[in-house]
Amino acid sequence: MKSILFSLTALFAVSFAAQAQDFSYGVIGGVNFSKIDNLGGSGFEDTRTGFHAGLFAELPFAENWSYEGSLLYSVEGEEFANAAGDEVDVKLSYINVPLQFKYYAFKGFSIHAGPQIGFLLKGESSVNDGNEEEIEDTVNTNFAGTFGFGYDFKEIGLYLKGTLTYGFSDIIDNETDGPNRNQLPGTVHASLGYRF
Repeated sequence: MKSILFSLTALFAVSFAAQAQDFSYGVIGGVNFSKIDNLGGSGFEDTRTGFHAGLFAELPFAENWSYEGSLLYSVEGEEFANAAGDEVDVKLSYINVPLQFKYYAFKGFSIHAGPQIGFLLKGESSVNDGNEEEIEDTVNTNFAGTFGFGYDFKEIGLYLKGTLTYGFSDIIDNETDGPNRNQLPGTVHASLGYRF
């Protein structure tokens, strides 16, 4: 909780400091397609569809370059069939804070990349659409890298963004898995934002 409050404070501090510059902010949301390595699924058909929603702020610092920070609620996970043929739904709810550098290659088209820290709010799983149960030994903090593309329709304030996020840290604290069996999350985010 302290880490979330620190991230919020830092985001608002940057916003306040940038009042005299070409600073922008807005709301953003969209759909997620996520998967977790070595959890149980095998291919793209085992992805879980979720969503994300939150706030973003952007601060230009050089010609064609800017810095963007976001605060997002995101539902991720995976859906797969286990060895017994049961359908398993793993649902992870995060507060994600991606911090990205953006380069505007031409007009409104941008390329973005940077780190992300995620704070797990809840990890649950269900079998065959049954009752959701809390997942044991989940890791509360996840570190990831992000990369993607975006396009700004500056005349109307709309902002399209596609981002690939891949985790560097195991989501389940299970020391018996070994280095090649870590459960590393990967998510594709398709987003629509609006600048105020």
